[in-house]
Amino acid sequence: MKKPIYKKWWFWLIIVIVVIGVANANGNSDNTAQSTTATEKASVDNKGKAEEKAEPKAEEIKAAKVGQAVEVGKLSITVNKVKKTDKIGDNEFLQKKTDNQFIVLNVSIKNNDSDARTLDSSMFRLKDSKGTEYDPLPDGDMYVNNGDTLFLAQINPHITKKSNIVFEVPKDDSAYVLEADSGVGFKAGESALFEITK
Repeated sequence: MKKPIYKKWWFWLIIVIVVIGVANANGNSDNTAQSTTATEKASVDNKGKAEEKAEPKAEEIKAAKVGQAVEVGKLSITVNKVKKTDKIGDNEFLQKKTDNQFIVLNVSIKNNDSDARTLDSSMFRLKDSKGTEYDPLPDGDMYVNNGDTLFLAQINPHITKKSNIVFEVPKDDSAYVLEADSGVGFKAGESALFEITK
């Protein structure tokens, strides 16, 4: 004799999932209606105030200068030096040239966390004056770092690591902003900006 369907475990699992789905759908529609009403009231009553509040946010984002340490999450990041060149690599047999330009950034990263952190050059992006983003040169470590690479480097608490990061960019722009993330993977999420001009 077979068990009735209501005595099977998977039947109750489906019921629970359906009930949760219906509850979420009803809750979301109520919240959406309430937030839409509140938004409409705020936009009608405080149109001028909303515009005033939007302006300071643009001013709040300031880029740090070269040599200035900035707290980014649990890391303290400093851009120590900026070098622009068309050739990287000190070894005459291991050099890379470009028709564009390389920007080599010497950075210091201090771990202010209580746990070891993983660092990588992918934490950094360079942006030009038009908003175009440039990622670090994937093979740049082997040309500019002598064992101090950032490729998935582990850094213990309260230790500072120095390394060079290379970007290949067009020659026609000289003003850049470096965006530095607070870590790799789940540790990322916060970022800071640095002015890169020379």
